[in-house]
This record gives sequence, C-alpha cells and structure tokens, in this order.
Amino acid sequence: MTAWFRRAGGSLLLLACVLLAPSAGGQARPPAETTCPPNEGAACAPPSSAPPAPAASAEPQRPAAPRLLFFWGVGCPHCEDAKPFVAELEAREPGIVVERIEVRRSDEGRRRFVETVERLGVEGAGIPMFVVDDRAFVGFHRGVTEGDVLAALDRAPGGHAPGTVTLPLVGSLDPRAVPLPVLTLLIGLVDGINPCAMYVLIVLLGILTQTRSRARILLFGATFVLMSGLVYFLFMTAWLNAFLFAGVSRWVTLALGVLLVGMGLVNLKELVWFHKGVSLMIPAKAKPGLFRRMRAVAAAASLPAAFLGILALSFLVNLVELGCTLGLPAVYTRILSLHDGLGAAARYGYLALYNVAYIVPLALIVILYAKTMRRFFMSEQRAKVLKAVSGALLLLFGILFLVAPDMLSR
Repeated sequence: MTAWFRRAGGSLLLLACVLLAPSAGGQARPPAETTCPPNEGAACAPPSSAPPAPAASAEPQRPAAPRLLFFWGVGCPHCEDAKPFVAELEAREPGIVVERIEVRRSDEGRRRFVETVERLGVEGAGIPMFVVDDRAFVGFHRGVTEGDVLAALDRAPGGHAPGTVTLPLVGSLDPRAVPLPVLTLLIGLVDGINPCAMYVLIVLLGILTQTRSRARILLFGATFVLMSGLVYFLFMTAWLNAFLFAGVSRWVTLALGVLLVGMGLVNLKELVWFHKGVSLMIPAKAKPGLFRRMRAVAAAASLPAAFLGILALSFLVNLVELGCTLGLPAVYTRILSLHDGLGAAARYGYLALYNVAYIVPLALIVILYAKTMRRFFMSEQRAKVLKAVSGALLLLFGILFLVAPDMLSR
C-alpha cells in the first residue's frame, strides 16, 4: 500500500502545488474612479489614461528587504479602501518594509510624492499610489491592484522570487508550475470521479436501462448530469462567498488544512477498512429515498414531470453527498478567494470551468450506458481506488495549507 500511495502521490503532486502567480507583465492601468488628487479639498476623479510609468533611468540604492511606499491623503476615500490591504500585507509579510506617506497635510510627504512622481515619470499621478522599487501603481481597484503590488514585491530585490516550498514526505514543489486554468481542469476532473457522484448516476442509469430506450437514457442521463453541474456550481459559489467574507485570515486557511488532512486520512483508510468506522460516503439511510425518486423519474409519464423529478433529485443528491464531496470544492474555492488579482467575473468564470470539468467523467458514463445498453456496478475495489485518489489529493492540499499557507495568495 505504501508503494501505491507513493505512486498516487507522485501523479497528484502537480495538482497540489499549483497556485496562480500574478502576471509578470507591465503594470495594469488603474480603472476609473480609483484615485484622488494629492491636494486636500479637491474632488476625486478618474485617473489619466496615460501609459504606465516607465522605469527610472537612474535607480536609487535598493534596500535589502522589499520596500513598499504607500502614498495616501486625508479625506481620500480610495486611500481608505486601500488601507485594509496594506495592513493585511504588513501582518502577513513581516519581511516587507511598508512606509505610509501622507501627502495632503504633510509638507514632507507632499515633497516626497512630487519627487517620486518626477523620478519615475508617472503621468496622471494621484493617490493612493503604491511604489515598489522602480514601479508605481496609481489608484486602488479591489481585486486588481493587490495582485499587481504583490507581483512587484515578489520581483523586488529580497522579495519572494518564484521558487519552491518543501513539504514533508513529498519534497520540494514549485507553486507556480502550472497555470490556474490547468489546476481548475485537473481538480475538477478528479472531483468528478469521486465514488459518491458516480454511484448515484450509475444507479439511475441502471434503472433507465430497464426501459430499453437509448434516447431516454441519453436525455434523462444528460439532464441529470447538467443539473448536477448547475447545483454544484451554486454550492461552490456559496463556498467562495463564505471564504471571500472571511478574507485572507491565516487561521481560516490553517483550520481548513486540518480538516483536509483529516478527510484525506479518512478516505485513505478505506483501502484497508472499507466502510469501517468513520466514512465519507452517502448515508445508508438516505439511499432508499434516492432509489424511490430515481424509479419515479424513470416511470414519469411526461417529459416535464421527468425533468422536474431530475431537478429535485439533483438538489437532494448534492445535499446528501455533502460529506463525501466537501473537500475538493473547499480547496479550490479557498485558493480562488486568496488570489487578490482575480476579479469577481474571473472567479465565477473559473468556477464554471471547474464544473465543466466536473461533469465530463459523468457525461462519459452516460454515453457508455447509452452505447452498450448494459448495466455497470460500482464495485468495492473501484470505490476503494477512487476514495484513495481523492484522499491522497486532500492530504497533499491539507499539508500545503498547513506548511505554506502564504503560498496560496501568490
């Protein structure tokens, strides 16, 4: 079993260490209405559409540690919006030197602001303004500016250069090895082959095969898969919003890491003690109700009635599967919530991509049933293998959450 676990861990290694790194391209232009003029009493206005500031021709002496200059002003609402990010950054990254410079009431601060703007050649300057090394970021747009600043800090002298993290029993991992879309597809596919989701679909299709109607199998099976994907998307949206509400709290990530390690170990024990003790499976007492609803769908006299039955079944299945399918959606949505460089549209787009990958294995099962018109069964050996794969992945992510939680936001 040890040798098998090592092989499974090796195959899943790439999944566990992939965390989206902010783009290394040029600085982003600040969106409209994210800056204020440096003069007190002046109204806030959209920043200039001028190109981003070029690098200074003569660089100042660089500090040993990454240094962030945060120019702000009294009465600037966008500066107030940016302050929580700066405070969280200080608490999370004690190795970064943060200097807050007030420019509206402080003559010295205003002098340094003008000097920095002229030195870097910033056009359309306003506040808040972040300066890292020789790069300036004007304005604050939540979900965009944070990623730009973090990327600049990573590339600054003494910053967190793209590198590796060492995990116990695993070794050194490169957290930037694979882009987020690939991570999304891989975790979604693995999530789709969990035995709980497959078990319900296989039972439903087995009942439908008794009708000897290939069209009915395809129609009802495809509808169930699509509805399940939609319900799963709503379920993961709730997870994502909960994590976004919790923010970047290290304690939330650590608590989730402990939960993932526990769930991974429970799934791995199924290799030896299947259905013994604590198991993350569909409760036995819920199965009769599911079977009854499946038979009602197969025997529905009309298509509208069948579709309504499938919709109700999809919601019920995701509810009773909660303990079985909790882990990977929690992992993925937590990673999305910690990436400051992603906006709301991008996050929901990635959730949609995840759920497309999630339903691919289920859709293949429907096609297989329709083509062969044969009944298949979820054997104990197959369930053990699927639970072990899921357990290994959950364990690896749990260790990563505990050992290197800060890597998730990079």
